[in-house]
Amino acid sequence: MTVKVDQLDDANSWAKAGIMVRNSIAGAGSSAGYAVMAVTPGNGVVREYDSNGDGYLDTEAKITGIKAPVWLRLTRTGNQVSGYYSTNGTTFTQVGSAVNLSGANATEDAGVFHSAHDTKISGTANFSGLSITP
Repeated sequence: MTVKVDQLDDANSWAKAGIMVRNSIAGAGSSAGYAVMAVTPGNGVVREYDSNGDGYLDTEAKITGIKAPVWLRLTRTGNQVSGYYSTNGTTFTQVGSAVNLSGANATEDAGVFHSAHDTKISGTANFSGLSITP
């Protein structure tokens, strides 16, 4: 799955916009197989995932100094997921190493997301070019 994050408001240095996979997006907080690839205003690009299958993100790898606009990509082979970013849409750089998605179903939900990371401040993000290849 690949998407371009065209714009992300600086609502918080940890505000995030990106792509995610999860057994059930509707099952937030209880659904295993969870991984995201995101860009932040102040902490670069980050790949986060649920390492123990409890449905919560608990492990991350990041590369600082990258901001929107940026292309993000998540790839999955079996239960292994990898995250990548690109500043030109052609050359992608891996963030961290491939990781095992504990409890991931053979088929998962996938999509884009945005979080202002602060309940008192709202923000927006703009996306383009979403592509999902089964």
